Amino acid sequence: MVFDTLEGAELFYNAYAKQIGFSIRKRDSRQSRSGQMLMQKWVCSKEGYRQKKWINYAARIRKPRRLTRGGCAAMIRVNLDRDTEKWVVKSLVSAHNHKLVPSKYVHLLRSHREIKEGDEALIESLSTVGVSTRHITEICKEQHGGYQNMGFIPKDVENKVQAIRKNKIKGGDANTTIGYFEGRVQADSSFSFDYTLKEGNKLGNLFWADSTSRSDYALFGDVLAFDACYRRQKYNNPLVMLLGVNHHHQTVMFGCAFLKDEKSESYIWLLDTFVKCMGGKKPLSVITDGDKAMRQAISQVLPKAAHRLCSWHIDRNAGELKLGLMFLQGLNKFMKSRISVEEFEESWQHLVTETKLDQHPWVKGLYADRHMWCEAYLKGKFFGGMTTTSRCEGMNSTINKYVDKKLTLFEFVKRYERMVDKLRFNESKDDFKAFNSKSVCSHVLRGYEKQAEELYTPTMFELFREELKGETSYLLSEPMRKEGDFEIFKLHQWSKSSRVRIVEYDIKEDKIICSCSLFESMGIPCRHILNVIKLKELHMIPLSCFKLRWTKKAKGLGSTDAGPSLLDNKLVQTMRHGALVAKAYKIFEMASKSGVCFDKASTDLTRLSSGIEKLVNDSMPPPVNRILTNDTHSTPDVTFTLFILFMH
Repeated sequence: MVFDTLEGAELFYNAYAKQIGFSIRKRDSRQSRSGQMLMQKWVCSKEGYRQKKWINYAARIRKPRRLTRGGCAAMIRVNLDRDTEKWVVKSLVSAHNHKLVPSKYVHLLRSHREIKEGDEALIESLSTVGVSTRHITEICKEQHGGYQNMGFIPKDVENKVQAIRKNKIKGGDANTTIGYFEGRVQADSSFSFDYTLKEGNKLGNLFWADSTSRSDYALFGDVLAFDACYRRQKYNNPLVMLLGVNHHHQTVMFGCAFLKDEKSESYIWLLDTFVKCMGGKKPLSVITDGDKAMRQAISQVLPKAAHRLCSWHIDRNAGELKLGLMFLQGLNKFMKSRISVEEFEESWQHLVTETKLDQHPWVKGLYADRHMWCEAYLKGKFFGGMTTTSRCEGMNSTINKYVDKKLTLFEFVKRYERMVDKLRFNESKDDFKAFNSKSVCSHVLRGYEKQAEELYTPTMFELFREELKGETSYLLSEPMRKEGDFEIFKLHQWSKSSRVRIVEYDIKEDKIICSCSLFESMGIPCRHILNVIKLKELHMIPLSCFKLRWTKKAKGLGSTDAGPSLLDNKLVQTMRHGALVAKAYKIFEMASKSGVCFDKASTDLTRLSSGIEKLVNDSMPPPVNRILTNDTHSTPDVTFTLFILFMH
């Protein structure tokens, strides 16, 4: 037999092997001095034997793999005829010394497994957007109509995903990540990142924030929450997410960082870099888990910020120390109740005496830090309704859906971006809800309710409505008295005359202040203020009682500016390619069943190819030049790809 090319000879022998029931592999070859191939030999995969040193390996840890080789002599050898430049079969052994594989198992043999171009494009696009290897395999199985029709096995998919990952970080994981960020800066001048190097010229600390995060911080950066409880990539570095709350009281991301360690120097670098990135703006208040190094950094970089220790961490630590139910209940009251400093001091001394914990080291340390966790000391300082770093802990749960500890740094960055995209999509849904619908107003003070509904976002309106409902339980304790430009109201709760609130109305400035300080700490008018507004029979709630950051106008609802796109031409092209190839499989399969169908498909494809080529030449915009363009993503095209896969 004669073949035009070496590849043709290999394809023929492999096709023969598939038909008969065995697998092939390359064995011997010979080249000329100039490097020209002169001879190639392929053998049955069961040729030869496993080396005895591996069979008798004494230091073996894993269970040895099952033996597959058994000395089979089946083979084919071809030589190049230099006169004709053809490949001629010089030797052929067709007999096998083993049972041949039944046709129902042939697709599992190694030489008959191949991930074709279309499948590879599909696997790459799905892997890039965070689909697990198991689910990628399931999608491929459904697309091909069963495992036996895929042409590869789950292990091949796993190997392909690993190869894709390695290919993306050929220049080194850290260099790839920095290069990607540099590309982001070129595409979006408001994208910001910074990093340090440690010994050996290795990456130390890394911080980044995109333009949307920076604009969000400009609007909602009055409160900052962060801790370093995540280690979600292969290097096990502390991951710090810096976040706050937006006008819907949702979590909003201000930036992200990897630190080389959890020492105060690293946190100082992070906060300095963060403030610089945000144009020098510092938060009014900060919430952390109480880490000492973090506290030291905050006191140095953000000395004027009110620092609150996470109440959840305090409660958990107290529970682990088994300080007793009575102490835990009292501690929770002090962290939440709006009592006076005098009331706290008196109640604290009574509590620690009753529980005999007045000399307990942890309790004494907690008392020394009371100005950082006790509501009596924090009253009047704005925290936007946040008392814990639970949003950070909530993000831990959220990010677990997107990442795992096997990810490289670059892969983590890509998954993080997709997670943030989801958060921003949720915000846009709430923006639409606020823009396109209204809450049902049913309170007796409907004028106040309607005014608030027009101004507040839906979430904040519900919080306001709870205060409006609560105002009915307060009564005027004594006649209003006037002091200069101020009207003083003393209120008490129905049936609880000892619970007194003092409300001051500034006539000149049209401002109202309450001793409970809910407006100062949360940003919505309390029930006591609303009660006074009702007593004064004001037709409208003073605008000074509305904080802009909680209103629909905080970001200008209705704006179509979604910020810079992360769209990347190369990846989108890859994903579309995979989707189209997947869709074409069924056409090719049907068209190959008869000559008439084949001719029809061939003619139509030729005509379609010419039309598409003309369309591309006439209207395709030039590609975007960007660093590492094969690694970015586009959510809309991911959706399109999955739609095509499951519809066909």
